This record gives sequence, C-alpha cells and structure tokens, in this order.
Amino acid sequence: MSQQQVEEIMKRINSHKGVKALIIINKDGLLLKTNMEMNATTEQLIKNIHELSLAARRLIRDVDPHDDLMFLRTLSDKDEILISPDVNFTVIVIQEHSGDVSKVASDASWTS
Repeated sequence: MSQQQVEEIMKRINSHKGVKALIIINKDGLLLKTNMEMNATTEQLIKNIHELSLAARRLIRDVDPHDDLMFLRTLSDKDEILISPDVNFTVIVIQEHSGDVSKVASDASWTS
C-alpha cells in the first residue's frame, strides 16, 4: 500500500463524526502514523492498546487455534476504541460515543 493510499484512508476515517484519534502501529507495536500529539500519555496508550490486542488474539487462538482476532471494540464512559489488527499493522480509532454505556451493557445479551 502506498503512502498516498494510507493518507487517503486516514482522511476518510478522520472525516467521520466523533473520531478523536487515529493510530496505525506495526506488528511490534511501534507507531507508524497518528493524528495525535505525541507525549508520554499517547505512548502509554499505544503500548496498552497493543498489549490488549495481543492478549485478545491469544484468547481467540486458545479457544480455536485456527481462528484469529479480526476486530476488537471496547467502550468506556465517553470513548469507544476500535482495534483492527492485521498481519503487519494494526489500525486503532478512538471515537466519542453518543450512547449511554449503562444502557448498552443492559441491552447486551450476556447480561440478561
């Protein structure tokens, strides 16, 4: 994928309402591209998300060794983190969510 294609994809993702941050890391968790200001907090966030992605991938493979993590979505009180791992890189989007987290949890089938 060319640099221009990457820039176009980033521009398209960033154009969505509520997108706060876009991060692309390599398979080792090293930053390739971001629209965030780099500081200690951002570096820690990237490290934590990479570790979460690896742990989720291990969990999926423990359940079925022939399966793999395709997408991970996590929700906090104000943000939603979308993680899309690939073989050589991972795309991370942090966006605002407009829903009530307690309502989302109560609507989930595993809490019924």
